Amino acid sequence: MKLEGKVALITGAGSGMGEGISLMFAGEGADIAVNDIDLVAAENTAGAVRKMGRRAIAIKADVAEAAEVEAMVARTIEELGGIHILINSAGFSAGGTVLDESLENWDRNINVMLRGPYLCSKYAGRWMVAHKTGKVVNISSITAMGGSPGMGAYIVAKAGVNALTRVLAMEWSKFGINVNCIAPGIIDTPMTQNTIAKRFTPERLAAYVPLGRMGTAEDIAKAALFLVSEDSSFITGTTIPLDGGTINAGGGH
Repeated sequence: MKLEGKVALITGAGSGMGEGISLMFAGEGADIAVNDIDLVAAENTAGAVRKMGRRAIAIKADVAEAAEVEAMVARTIEELGGIHILINSAGFSAGGTVLDESLENWDRNINVMLRGPYLCSKYAGRWMVAHKTGKVVNISSITAMGGSPGMGAYIVAKAGVNALTRVLAMEWSKFGINVNCIAPGIIDTPMTQNTIAKRFTPERLAAYVPLGRMGTAEDIAKAALFLVSEDSSFITGTTIPLDGGTINAGGGH
């Protein structure tokens, strides 16, 4: 198993990509700290991890709140013994044009999807730096590599995540810590079903993707597993589009 003896803190892990990553990592031997703003969802994922024979704790925390993140990191270290892996996958989707979007929605996007990864990396990174080991994977979006109308705050936040990835990779490389990013395209998750899938049929969504299908949480989890395993020990500061070729077909614009 590729992650035997490792502890992973995964945000937004009550459903979707975070849940898929949690289960795949558990299958590879990791113990999991499952974070979500919805404690019931976090408990469900943690329960599934325990059924696989791994340790798991469920932690309700808003990643945009420094005190809650600091407490989450402290609890993970105390109960599971450290944080070898951090996956910043917490997020949501609520759009609007720059002219029409409320300031409240703009701030919430930036706080959850950019401030959140910053805070989680800051507090978890202290343990990693002290122990000179660690793997961080941020979840961004291919829209941050181009642009899309009506998604301003979301795209700006995700573009910030791409930049944060590069900064952390350069600051932490001397400590043996790898920091990388996955930029998903159209992924079949509950968030997608609650947003764009309400406006477009599955067939139309798949037609945007050169490979002819939406991605899955398992697709994201496989890439994340690669980035936190020793298979990628010479990769850092990189953002990998995981989009079935969509960005090359203009789908990031």
